[in-house]
Amino acid sequence: MSDDKRKSGLSLWTLVMLVFVPTFGFNNITTNGVALGPAAVPSWVLVCLFYFLPLTAIIAELSSANKHRGGGIYSWIAFSLGDRWAFFGTWSYFIANLFYLQFVFARIPVMASWALFGENRFSDQNVTLLPYYSIVLCLALTWVAAKGVKQFSKLSNVGGKFTFLATGLFILFAFVAYFKGTPSATEWTRETVIPDFSTSYFATFSWLLFAVAGAEVAGTYIDKVANPVRTFPRGVLIATMLVGTAYIVGSLAVSFVASPEVLAEAGLKDAIYVVHVILAESLGLNGKIVVQLYSAILLITSIAAYVVWIESPIRAMFADIPENTFPKFLTDRDENDSFSNALWTQAGIVIVLIAIPLLGLSSIDTFFRLLTDLSALSLVIPYIILAVAFLVFRLKGSPGPFTMLRSNKLAILVASLTIIISVAGFFGAGIDYYVDAETGTEAAKAILMTYGGPVLLIALGYGFTHFRKGAGV
Repeated sequence: MSDDKRKSGLSLWTLVMLVFVPTFGFNNITTNGVALGPAAVPSWVLVCLFYFLPLTAIIAELSSANKHRGGGIYSWIAFSLGDRWAFFGTWSYFIANLFYLQFVFARIPVMASWALFGENRFSDQNVTLLPYYSIVLCLALTWVAAKGVKQFSKLSNVGGKFTFLATGLFILFAFVAYFKGTPSATEWTRETVIPDFSTSYFATFSWLLFAVAGAEVAGTYIDKVANPVRTFPRGVLIATMLVGTAYIVGSLAVSFVASPEVLAEAGLKDAIYVVHVILAESLGLNGKIVVQLYSAILLITSIAAYVVWIESPIRAMFADIPENTFPKFLTDRDENDSFSNALWTQAGIVIVLIAIPLLGLSSIDTFFRLLTDLSALSLVIPYIILAVAFLVFRLKGSPGPFTMLRSNKLAILVASLTIIISVAGFFGAGIDYYVDAETGTEAAKAILMTYGGPVLLIALGYGFTHFRKGAGV
């Protein structure tokens, strides 16, 4: 890319929003509030300090060392470990995204219901309607993603501003109410704040890892950023600080507004909306109108985030992959520099996955929890490989143009810690299903349900490339 194009590329603020919008989700605050109660606050601090920040440092340095390549995590891993491991890591990332897209396409209709009616009209009785709406949304948003990064980066920029506004207002008014004398809805004691480190906690810990995922999505656009060596690492780090602060302070604000019991009663799907109703009514406002307004903002912002998640893993998967690894049909780019064929192929796979629950979907909360676990399970695999790639890179003694970890010993320690936490998150994702099983058969079924799908899809993709190479395709 010429210097003129780089100067007119994506700005620092647009880059920050490309990271912030798909990474931060207020729903992650309430979801972990349901699972952990007040212990969510110190848990966010631990995850941000010991996982999110180190992972961001790794991403910033590897991206600066690969500033002329637009393949994101594929380029970063291949640079250090070679194409074989780069494919394995990126394919795992792609699989994680398939499960995540199932989740988000199912969540948008719930947002729309709150925006239109001020309540969730998808109960357990009509939960089977969600997959049909999800399929329509999958097709519509894939069409938007196929228009190219320049189009939806503008949408992410606008969505990011809405997210800042909505989240900032909630936090502001929650703290104003508290300091004006409204007692905290949550009891803050040593027992309630310190995590119990049970199997349930370690299962939820995987959700926390998944919640801070997203700093890597902007990596596929580094070749479109103005002055990438300076702007890209700065943008990723600024976004990381914003996301981490929003999760920690937002979690504290939610605890002021709603007790763990209220959050648990609302459930995974509705807690995010219920806390806005409670806060509005505590301030003498109409809770229904406030939650409708918030839901409308959330709907717009989420659509921007999901378009990024639809396109970015595809670009990471196919941008720098060696020729003939996949059929040319999937790696061709259109006039918008978009992998439109691959995007529509991905849409077809996601639609099949969305339709599967129609065979036996009884509980909406169970459905959302399973999809969250599947996403978290698949996502930590590429992070493990990425951290190993960074470890090997730094062992060679040559840091990238941008580095936060100037000491090689510190870099090795950070990479090792990231690997250990990622491995713990992988095994923790499905531990609750196994522990809660009453018989050996149920335990085996739980393991197969949680780990079988991601592992099978990852193995199929890896086997497919070997078949093509062996056949000389």
